[in-house]
Amino acid sequence: MKRLLLFFIISAAFPYALFASDSLPFPVSLGGQAAKDGAPFAKIENPVAADAELAVESKSDMIIVNVNMVTAKNEPVQGSTPAVILLQGKTKTTIDKTMDGKKLPAGNYIMSVVSEGKTASILFTIK
Repeated sequence: MKRLLLFFIISAAFPYALFASDSLPFPVSLGGQAAKDGAPFAKIENPVAADAELAVESKSDMIIVNVNMVTAKNEPVQGSTPAVILLQGKTKTTIDKTMDGKKLPAGNYIMSVVSEGKTASILFTIK
């Protein structure tokens, strides 16, 4: 039940991230690549592996990552379920460490990283 509640809370943060004016309020890297700030979303330039390392430069004890599959036009894929990754007391993990234990398949994604009361919105591709 707690996971379901957390899922709905995280999902509510996703629309906010879509309209945030600053797409990268703190440094984030994925697969060794730093996210490059852009409008409306930051971006990881090259495709990454399904077990790529995620690093967030933050002093927060809790970092919440919400990952949604998107189309080539960066629109959410109908019927897809967001993946949630929690970083508690750490700033690094791999993107295959989702709360449901499922690996993310190849495709395009938007990742909303919530930390320190701010949200970084980052587009990336898994090869």
